[in-house]
Amino acid sequence: MKRVFLFLLLALCLSAARADNWMQRLPDDTFVAVLSIPGTHDSATGCGWAAGYEATGNEYALTQELNFAQQWSVGVRAFDLRPALYDGFMCLHHGVMPTVARFEDVLAQLCDSLKANPSEFVVIHLRHESDGDQTDDDYNQRIQQVLSDEALQPYLVDFRKELTVADMRGKMLILSREQYADKPLTGGFFLNWSHSAAWADQLKGQIKGKNVTAGLTQQDFYDTHASGDLEKKVTAVERVLKWTMEHKTSSKSYIRWVVNFVSGYSKVLEFFGFSISLSDGYRDNAAAVHAAVLKMLQEHAAGPTGIIFMDYAGVDQSNGYEVRGQELVQAIINNNFQYLLPADAITSSSVAPSLRSATIYDLSGTRVEFPSSLTTFPVSPRSRLLIVDGRKVLLR
Repeated sequence: MKRVFLFLLLALCLSAARADNWMQRLPDDTFVAVLSIPGTHDSATGCGWAAGYEATGNEYALTQELNFAQQWSVGVRAFDLRPALYDGFMCLHHGVMPTVARFEDVLAQLCDSLKANPSEFVVIHLRHESDGDQTDDDYNQRIQQVLSDEALQPYLVDFRKELTVADMRGKMLILSREQYADKPLTGGFFLNWSHSAAWADQLKGQIKGKNVTAGLTQQDFYDTHASGDLEKKVTAVERVLKWTMEHKTSSKSYIRWVVNFVSGYSKVLEFFGFSISLSDGYRDNAAAVHAAVLKMLQEHAAGPTGIIFMDYAGVDQSNGYEVRGQELVQAIINNNFQYLLPADAITSSSVAPSLRSATIYDLSGTRVEFPSSLTTFPVSPRSRLLIVDGRKVLLR
């Protein structure tokens, strides 16, 4: 029994270490746009609330139970940061609820994590939570001051649609919903953001860098409390997932970034004609939507999910709800290695006879249709390195 316990303890430690640096297993030349990256919605709510807001924050606005260090440890690499001007600081908020986390401090903490783990990188969704502003300071000026901090510069990267893993290692990509300047000081701006569940609206998004604009498929339908809306949310999430898992990035011109917010609230408090979100509403939504995403990852042919922002990441149970947040983070991470594998996984071309019935991807995550003859594959050795049913195969 003692040996079994020690084995399980060792396995848990190895699993935690593996999640902590999972990006080191990604091929350097893979486009970031064809990765599967787990992220957290309203990431700062797991850090605790500002004085006087503890009870109301926990009741109405809690979407995470883990703080930033814990989220990093379980493998989260995309963060949703929403600063507002509060008490003289850029405090991270969820709506009107201020957390104890300050924007500058969180950026510094993420830089420390990148310095200690240079194989990893971070994507930040930045939004001004203007409902929480309690001072007359100019938000745009304050953001520019923070992003101009000399200590941040080695960790910042400008947006390009063809960014690769190698370009991003040890860096953070900050993508802002607000255009705080004529051009982004770093990262880029989200354009045409939509909260619609309609597919046509979700295809209108763009990311604008300093000198480039790229297409964005984006889903953020979040108020799911009305009758039928939770089902509508699940359908919207699944539709984006299916699209991106099957999208063929055959060249740089086909690169399209994907951001899928699976978060939302399905329970509210009705108060004098206003519907106020409940933390249990975020849990209830997570239980339904996470189950649907996990089912799709298990049953659909492997392919990129894009960046998925979720509630209750890293925990499977929350206040009696089966949110499956740890399971979902790990499933998204593992999904990468169903279609992208390290170089030492190359096997013999003896598997070629079975290719016609196999699921095949190239190293960019593009689904490949098997031709009538192996001779019709391009002759470039690089292009003949394929992912076949989860294994990297070099056709000879």
